[in-house]
Amino acid sequence: MTYLLVSLGAAGGAILRYDGTKLIKNHWQTAFPLATFLINVLGAFLLGLVAATYATSGSGYALLGTGLCGGFTTFSTMSFETAKLLQGKRWGMAIGYLALSLVVGLAAVALGLTLAN
Repeated sequence: MTYLLVSLGAAGGAILRYDGTKLIKNHWQTAFPLATFLINVLGAFLLGLVAATYATSGSGYALLGTGLCGGFTTFSTMSFETAKLLQGKRWGMAIGYLALSLVVGLAAVALGLTLAN
């Protein structure tokens, strides 16, 4: 049953990421990978809320934490976009993207945990 919950959540998260990426890219054209950054920060915030609300070994966490948030956020796309920035010799933007992703992502998780408690 847990595998089904994770799969359903991941499918929903991936669809939300796909649609969210299209929406953001249609509204803001920028060299900075804004869509992935915003989606990952939102996903980190949501994971903080989910982790504080559900036991990390329960069904709710499997569906919403591992599944939905895992399918919504994307480390591989962030890594790929950083590699593209480096290939384009956009060193500062690549370093800034990684640093912002880490710092803002951690802050978003902390905020989600705090608000849910």
